[in-house]
Amino acid sequence: MLNKFRKFRIYFFLFFLITLGLFLRFHNLENLYIFGFDEEYQATYAMTLVQDMHPIWIGVSASFLDYYLGPYFTYFTAFWFWLSHGDPLITAYVAAVVGVITSVVIFFVGQKFFNLTTGIISSLLYAGLPLFVFYDQKYWNPMFVQLIVLSMFASLLLIKKSPWWWLLFTASVGAIFQTDLAPLPLVIIGIWLFISGKYFLNKKLLISCFAVFLFFYWPLLVFDYYHNWSNLTVLGRYNKQASKAGAKFDPKHKLFSVADTMSRFWYLNPGNSNADELNISCGVEKTYPSFWLSGLSVILFLYFLNMAFRKREYPYRLLAYFLIVSLGFYLIYSGGSFEYYLHGFVTLFTLIVGVIVSQVNKKYRPLFFILIIIALLAGFNTVINSSDKYSLGAKKKLISKVMIEVGDNSFFIDQGGVCHTYEGWRYLFKIYGRTPDKSFTDQNFAWLYPEELNNKKVVYDVILSEYGTIKAGGFGADINKIE
Repeated sequence: MLNKFRKFRIYFFLFFLITLGLFLRFHNLENLYIFGFDEEYQATYAMTLVQDMHPIWIGVSASFLDYYLGPYFTYFTAFWFWLSHGDPLITAYVAAVVGVITSVVIFFVGQKFFNLTTGIISSLLYAGLPLFVFYDQKYWNPMFVQLIVLSMFASLLLIKKSPWWWLLFTASVGAIFQTDLAPLPLVIIGIWLFISGKYFLNKKLLISCFAVFLFFYWPLLVFDYYHNWSNLTVLGRYNKQASKAGAKFDPKHKLFSVADTMSRFWYLNPGNSNADELNISCGVEKTYPSFWLSGLSVILFLYFLNMAFRKREYPYRLLAYFLIVSLGFYLIYSGGSFEYYLHGFVTLFTLIVGVIVSQVNKKYRPLFFILIIIALLAGFNTVINSSDKYSLGAKKKLISKVMIEVGDNSFFIDQGGVCHTYEGWRYLFKIYGRTPDKSFTDQNFAWLYPEELNNKKVVYDVILSEYGTIKAGGFGADINKIE
């Protein structure tokens, strides 16, 4: 019996891992799903394909750079909206499943390139800690960053066995231009290894890699050809765009944000709004950093770097390089201190924890296991008790109440409040109520629905905010009749 358990222990663990990941990410998801400005942009864009399938060459823009990502994610999104007839809730479940897949990939990466203990601990941390769970309940372009970083890392380890694993690395790089640019600095590591290993001398490999990359990038080349090569010349406009957006070089502030995230990695307060926890708005209910938890993360990080360069084993050194490059470029990047820019770093950090625990003397290892179990139990409690007052459930209730008051009359929706000002209201009214005749987001998205615009005088002005006489969750609405 014991031998059978040992033989199938990985399957038992994977069953537990997937069950845990699905349960935490699916729990109350119909209410907890965060649908804001980014989601509205992507949903509105994708629905243009559902309503009229036509070729598009670009997706959404990236940060303040005025750089456009590729269209594949928009096509991917359009498929799900076609299935759900525009209801965005389906994408919440897609994001959650992607998160569970990521936890499984982390297990195999940790188990194959380090050891079984590393695989188990790192994947459990990703599957169970609330910081990862909450982000995995959000459908947006960066949700594939973790998988891309892991595939880049794994492919650079596998090239030792076969150079053809460079195709996976190239595909991962191509996927960056279709999803999110955050992992792009890691390409430097791949380029260095490709040149130093003289893989470029293999002409078949070189041509194959180029073909794979072209598969991902060719729509952007078409776009660039007709738009004065605006994407390829983005670096020439970098300073101008940064100045326009108010972005500045501020590594000190970035260090504080890293310390913040590395504390939140371990623990988030139960009962807080998940929308506030993800820094989507002002973060009124955000869990603020603990000096001790931040310090613990710093100690683990520095200890691992020392271990990696002392051992001089390839997987350890490569993981160290990935962490250093990810963190280094985040610190010098002049864009905002957004936590999701650290997605790749914190995902790889789970491997650090697993590696270090696996190296601890067996006599003391149970103590570390107990501490990790405590962190996971605390995380479980946080996820189960998280507040949905600024998420989809509250918005749907408020829309229903507003539509009862508005009736069949024309209306305009406007924003108010302090924190939750860009909440995807127009799209949600369109799906769960009735399309507003005018909206404050028309100035941003009207180019996507020109046929829905009109200049007629509206009967009601609906002001949406955290306040208002009509309440639902943390949101409110005031309805004023226009004379």
